[in-house]
Amino acid sequence: MLRDLQFKGVYKSDLDNILEDFYFPALKVANRYDRAVGYFSASTISCAAQALSVFVKNQGHIRLVLGAFSEKRDLDAIAEGHRQREIADMIGAELLATIANVSDDLFQNRFETLAWLVGHGRMDVKIALRERGMYHDKVGIIGDQNCDFVVFSGSANESTHALLPTYNYESINVFPAWKPELDVYTKPHIDSFDRLWRNRSPSTAVIDIPTAVREHLISVSRALRYTPDPEIEAAIAAKVREKTRGPLSTTSSKPIEPKTINGQPFEMRPHQIAALDAWRAKGDFQGILDLATGAGKTITAAHAIVRLSAKIDSLACVIAVPYQNLADQWADILSAFNIDAIRCYVSRGQWLDRLQENVHELLMGSRKFVAVVVVNRTLKTPEFQENLKRIRGNRLFWIGDECHHHSSQAYNGFLPEQARYRLGLSATPEHYLDEERNERLRKFYGEVVFRYTLRQAIEDKVLTPYRYYPHLVALTGIETEQFVELSDQIGQLLARQKDAGGSIRENTQLKALLIRRARLVGAAANKLPALTTILDSVKPLSHTLFYCGDGIVEADDDDANDSDDDDAVWVGQRQIEATSSLLHRLGWDVSRFTARESRGERDRILENFRLGLIDAMVAIRCLDEGIDVPACSTAYILASSRDPRQFVQRRGRILRRYPGKEMATIHDFIVVLPDGQEGASDHAKRLIKSELARVAEFSSLSENRAESYETLRPALQRYDLTHSI
Repeated sequence: MLRDLQFKGVYKSDLDNILEDFYFPALKVANRYDRAVGYFSASTISCAAQALSVFVKNQGHIRLVLGAFSEKRDLDAIAEGHRQREIADMIGAELLATIANVSDDLFQNRFETLAWLVGHGRMDVKIALRERGMYHDKVGIIGDQNCDFVVFSGSANESTHALLPTYNYESINVFPAWKPELDVYTKPHIDSFDRLWRNRSPSTAVIDIPTAVREHLISVSRALRYTPDPEIEAAIAAKVREKTRGPLSTTSSKPIEPKTINGQPFEMRPHQIAALDAWRAKGDFQGILDLATGAGKTITAAHAIVRLSAKIDSLACVIAVPYQNLADQWADILSAFNIDAIRCYVSRGQWLDRLQENVHELLMGSRKFVAVVVVNRTLKTPEFQENLKRIRGNRLFWIGDECHHHSSQAYNGFLPEQARYRLGLSATPEHYLDEERNERLRKFYGEVVFRYTLRQAIEDKVLTPYRYYPHLVALTGIETEQFVELSDQIGQLLARQKDAGGSIRENTQLKALLIRRARLVGAAANKLPALTTILDSVKPLSHTLFYCGDGIVEADDDDANDSDDDDAVWVGQRQIEATSSLLHRLGWDVSRFTARESRGERDRILENFRLGLIDAMVAIRCLDEGIDVPACSTAYILASSRDPRQFVQRRGRILRRYPGKEMATIHDFIVVLPDGQEGASDHAKRLIKSELARVAEFSSLSENRAESYETLRPALQRYDLTHSI
């Protein structure tokens, strides 16, 4: 029984084998186990399921609570008795996606044990949703036949690499409930779990395990060809521990290169090594890498972190990114390199204390390495800036992903001037109109020290070959008049701006005209009829992406707030709504992916897209930078801004490698002046020529360049651009 065991007050995984010293002995004599873990992930499920194999041999019963991301409106809906099935299905899809992405032997063993217990009616599972971020309690209550209990609580390093026992830093405090002097610790935890299970906890909604998850667990249980056994689990854990050569503590662990990534042997590509060699030799550990979208800039930077941290003790690596989805991708990839990054976004309460503690330990010399992933919005907050400024420059490695954002004046004073090591990453570092922005970028990051083009990436088989189908769409008569008039005004203002000097971004009149013209081109009336003609002969196809424009948001994200023209947003929404309606009428199962969807909804949409549960996504700008959708094999680009940056980013999204994806297909809708407009102004023709030159370059790299050339040839001849292909 539990009273016969000798428990320590505290177990730490860098000093103790918690699995064999605590979990196995305690659960072996137990008949009841209540467990609550923070938020569901592969690591938390693995942590919660450790040693459950001993319950297979006895008659114990388990109650498990997993935390989950939630939105306030979801909590309100559950409280009012609405949308419970919809919310449960959404959470279930996220959980199943998490499970599907893990192939680790130890996780599989523990998950199969969990499935066996559910399938045999020995375990009940619920999901806890909390309004602000995540449900955080990590507590366990183990009981035996004598009604004695042991309560434990603590924390675990809940990142992807925490699946391995040697990487999973865990610390727990243990309180035997039969000791009266410990009532002050045991009773609150027991009462708290009871309230949680009965859905009586404030600011928390608890729902039953989603049907799809339960059915999956039962299916796994029925398919098992063996009975889970603690000896099997212990053997797998010991094998992993031996392979990784002992425990790693949170304060001393340093980045290491993985043997595999996504099940494939890890090996740096030649262009990635050449890029870092140039960064070191040409820029003296400062500079920008201009790598084609999809060429592996995140992996390249992670390799640089490993190499630099091996040379510099107490190194702080700070990665700044524009969007939260991109930040999540960084944190997940870094975890494969034994880097548990502090995620500085969402709620301040989730990262500030840990950041302050890590920076303090770094300065004291007790921490050998710390990594931080921060979104640009958080970067500019006083709390983050205070901690960033405390880091010594000769110990600070600054990485700016999509670093062209930092050329905006909005970041003046927020980038760490003390940083000795600086790495800028972007497929499009230069702005095509604003040299002042380019100069600000170079001043902080240094020059572009290495370029790796789309042509090189395709030739090296880093990116997927593609077929390109340009569709020339003529402006209507009224649109042509407006286009020519706007182009003339823009051309005149640009000429004055060049003579007077100063930044284009500061010229509000010029910006307004550029936005109006971009909106006009993006929402050209003949685009939807052209799309309809194409789709009438095409069956719905999974992994298809439709890009729409929305006028105002075609400007850089950092400057979008400079305009208060609500009509611009309305026009953009009208196009995406019309496209979505057209697809629905033609039998397509589609989801919109825009800034209006919540983060949870976007994650669910991306996962459904990856799994082929929906045919297509209709997006505006949220997929332009950083968000990985490698499963995408077909794209329809209905709107692009004049900025080459957007097109470069979009085609990179589509050409990423993916299992089973041998060829990508791109349909590009290009606006041209109608026949008979040869006398249009030079300013108007100049824009059309620059667009056609961009299209011609992309066509020249396609697998069907001869076919696409025939489509483009009349327009190219009109503008003397046949030499472009």
